[in-house]
Amino acid sequence: MTRYLNPLRNAAAAAAATALLLTSTGCDVDLALLRGAPEPYNFPAGDPSDPYYVEPANIHQMDLQSLADAANNVPAATLKGLYVGNPADIATDTVILYLHGNANSMNAFWNALRQMANLGGHHRYGVMCYDYRGFGNSEGPSTGTASMRQDLHAALQWLKDRGLTSDRLVVFGNSLGTLPGAQEAGEQGGPLKINKLVLECPQSNSDAFFQDAVGLSVPSSLATDYAFDVDGNMARYPGALLWMHGMDDDVAPIDNAKNLYAAHQGRFKRAHLLAGVGHNIRGGWGAQNWGDAILDFVARVD
Repeated sequence: MTRYLNPLRNAAAAAAATALLLTSTGCDVDLALLRGAPEPYNFPAGDPSDPYYVEPANIHQMDLQSLADAANNVPAATLKGLYVGNPADIATDTVILYLHGNANSMNAFWNALRQMANLGGHHRYGVMCYDYRGFGNSEGPSTGTASMRQDLHAALQWLKDRGLTSDRLVVFGNSLGTLPGAQEAGEQGGPLKINKLVLECPQSNSDAFFQDAVGLSVPSSLATDYAFDVDGNMARYPGALLWMHGMDDDVAPIDNAKNLYAAHQGRFKRAHLLAGVGHNIRGGWGAQNWGDAILDFVARVD
């Protein structure tokens, strides 16, 4: 006898099972994406013999004003930012804007930031980072793609106000940071256009993220309003793309991310798919290899 399945009953059952799973496991999808927390900032210059040594005079902390977005119920907020380099040189320097991953604050990414500032020479590049709402000592909370878009625009405006132009901007998204980075690359609605984009261990889309987290083929909207679509963003992005991903990544599975790379049809793209490497690309691949790959991309002239 053939058994006919009722799709509405199946959907309801899936929703009920999802709600039970989230309740029983304490799984909060927004919390899994947004783990920021207040902590004192610590950006040590290091020892002058260190190849990634940063001159103390080139470590600058600042406030950024992230504007309100009334249409999406996003209030204004003050963010904490960091610039490694001489702000007076932004009008002529190439600048890497680093959108950090899911940790308390920028502190966790200091070694990566100071290495990027010294790629190919001492203080060769300016590097900027900031804490999203609810991370570090930035006001919060982050509420989704709309608030993260406003925060990214605040950083881009700060750089533009000091003379940066789009042809000297590189946006680098790490893990969580790939979400606002890819969204802006696809929309190109901010103060500066993105022509070079690095995506390091990106998520693909919110449904895939949610389904990986709970083990059920149901839409993420059942548990969170944090919707993102890196695949669709990359289909619209016309610029250059560098994708780096560990093949053993259990946080952002590489099979999901392959879709965004295939979707990108811009002027140039390159992928580094790394066997035996997990979610920490710099640690698993090695700082030297990681830096060489970034330098090759940043210094590339189209």
